[in-house]
Amino acid sequence: MKMKMKFNGALLKIIILFIAFNAYGKTQVIEGPEATALYNKNNNQFQVLAQKDKIFIYRHKNNEIIRPEEITVKVGEVFFIINEEEKFIHNVYDMDDDSWILKKQEPGGIAAVSFTKEGRHALRCAIHPTMKTLIKVIKE
Repeated sequence: MKMKMKFNGALLKIIILFIAFNAYGKTQVIEGPEATALYNKNNNQFQVLAQKDKIFIYRHKNNEIIRPEEITVKVGEVFFIINEEEKFIHNVYDMDDDSWILKKQEPGGIAAVSFTKEGRHALRCAIHPTMKTLIKVIKE
């Protein structure tokens, strides 16, 4: 006796969305006062991708790299994207993982970002296309 299994169309769509969602590295983003408070606790210990003069600047401890080509972070490690401009808004997005975007990050805006899976993330600013860097996420 053969049994036929029928898939409900809605169930099939949920399964496809679940598979597609898990193909991306999940990204956790915190913005606003919560991100600012986290950053202010011990800001010199964190990795920072600052936006200033329409370029990215990488800072960590006493190091600073202007227009970094690549930044390495560990899975679960928090790094910050900070808009240090006086007038310009930035719109940072990830070309490899469309599950997150920092829409209209105002001057002074702080975002705490962490990744739950290893991989690569090409970051760009939609407003200033020359602003770009690669985030390489590794296991510890």
